[in-house]
Amino acid sequence: MRAVLIGAQTYGLTGVHADVELMRRVLTDRGFTDLDVRTEERARYEGIREALARLRGAVRPGDGVVVYYSGHGGLSDGLQYLVPVDMGESTSTDFRGYLAEELTAAVRALTAVTPNVTCVLDSCHSGGAVREAAYESGLWALKSVRLPRVPPDAALARAALLAAPDDSLVPNVVRLTACEQHGSAYETELRPGAGRQGVFTAALADLLDATAGRRVPWSVLMARARDRIKQQQVLQRPDAGGPSGRLPFSLEEPAEPERLPLLRREGRFRVPGGALFGLGPEDEVRMVFPDDTARNEGRERSVPATVDEMHVGDAVLRVTLAAVPPPQADELSSAVVPPGSYALAIRVHDRRQVLIDAAGSFADALRKELARSPRLAETSEADKAFAVVRVRDGRPEVLNRQGQPARRPTDPAYADASRLTALLDELARGERVRWLRDPRDSSRLDAGLDVLFEARRPTGNGDWRALKPMGESLYDGDLYRATVNNRSGTPLYFWVIGVGLSGRTALVTNDQPSGYRTEPHTDRVTAPVRVYWPPDVPEQGPRPETVHLIVGDRPMDLSGLASREARDRSAHTADPALGALLQEVWDGVRDQQMDGGEEFHYRVWTVHADALPRTREAST
Repeated sequence: MRAVLIGAQTYGLTGVHADVELMRRVLTDRGFTDLDVRTEERARYEGIREALARLRGAVRPGDGVVVYYSGHGGLSDGLQYLVPVDMGESTSTDFRGYLAEELTAAVRALTAVTPNVTCVLDSCHSGGAVREAAYESGLWALKSVRLPRVPPDAALARAALLAAPDDSLVPNVVRLTACEQHGSAYETELRPGAGRQGVFTAALADLLDATAGRRVPWSVLMARARDRIKQQQVLQRPDAGGPSGRLPFSLEEPAEPERLPLLRREGRFRVPGGALFGLGPEDEVRMVFPDDTARNEGRERSVPATVDEMHVGDAVLRVTLAAVPPPQADELSSAVVPPGSYALAIRVHDRRQVLIDAAGSFADALRKELARSPRLAETSEADKAFAVVRVRDGRPEVLNRQGQPARRPTDPAYADASRLTALLDELARGERVRWLRDPRDSSRLDAGLDVLFEARRPTGNGDWRALKPMGESLYDGDLYRATVNNRSGTPLYFWVIGVGLSGRTALVTNDQPSGYRTEPHTDRVTAPVRVYWPPDVPEQGPRPETVHLIVGDRPMDLSGLASREARDRSAHTADPALGALLQEVWDGVRDQQMDGGEEFHYRVWTVHADALPRTREAST
């Protein structure tokens, strides 16, 4: 187990060295034996490069690896970078910021040896962010800094050498960040006389200590960290990217049901944005509440509930307190939802129909699995089936509506009935997301905005062409993007959700899980996304490829719409040259309490296209 711990205490920060020492102790307790600590003069630009190069040379297959950074972060001139201690020595020909592209390349080199890599960044990613007045009192130090302007030519040239437009991202890296790309991170004195410390590092370390010996994945830890920081009244939002369903510092990823946000308003529990997650009246959910003592972190208690009504996109829950033991009933009467609480969808009424064209023990086992599924049901009518399961030559396969195999016959999902049911569940989920529509009630967003989808070939100088909502053809390798023009007078947030030709769903705007913020009267363009034909899908087409752009009036984590398997596939979809830092498909972290008190209003724009396996050049 190896780690590089970098602490660049610059421009007024005083808690960075304490952050590094705290993480050194936490990692040592977790079994790390090779820790390379870089602070003060060792945290210069060349020192950071040398540390990561040394780590790359020392790491061995199967090693657990951590890259940790505490200090200032910068975002300017289209560049994203960490701020080494010699940043002030930058010149027009020698930029001393450690670029996002450099960190991406260094981490990619590590994953070429071991997939067990965790990157933790406790820094602000927005140079010179606008501060709230409450944080200008001296109690809080912003981990972003306004630097004397250095011509960016040298940095841009260095970034261009490191990133190519079609580079894949780094699918195996767990990324834990103190805030959003354009957000702020802070350090403060957590206890009188103890000195300053990073708010995020302190919360993360405390939770790692509290859950030692328990099977608590990163996704849960980060949700708890977000809650703790919110309770401190800090305007800072930690995020988690990559395979955050893993247990800390391991490759083990427990099979966890998907978590939905849960809050309480006007005396009733709600799942905010429940309509987007497919909930409707009389659907059944389970509310899960963590134990409220540190020694029992990871223990949870659950209470069944039913969706009573939909209100402005939120699912309002009905709880029968008579069926709940008195201690829990008293807690449910409280006005406060415990930090880390969430909801699970148990039974929804949109049950997709499956035709089983088979007999024998495998078919019998599959029928038993479908009978237990909250989202699937067997049918004998072919025209009602969204999928057909048949057995040929003793081998099961799943066919889509067009009669095409959903996966290659050698796919491990066909190993037994339970795994095949999991595949059908994922395909059904993709079907539901594929036909996501504008809400027809008061949850519809009323704001002036325009949306444009465009596509182009990946090579050459072809111009971007506008995409129609229906009838377009996209080929393996084509690029598409979306532009949002916010004509309203308030900030809006948007997400791009893709339902690929494989039926998997992915959060395409993967570097901002809570939504891209677009300011009033401005345009914002997404990074180009590449149409990708997965190797486990037979090259038979056309197959449906759907792109949704969802615009809402508040930040909200929509990663619950993404398939777990889509994480690794979407490593091929974005363009790292645009400067996003270790972009990953976001997974597993949900809003446990929504910011603010208003309901979620949204609209949906969609392109339904046909995906074809041949490249456009090969088809002409």
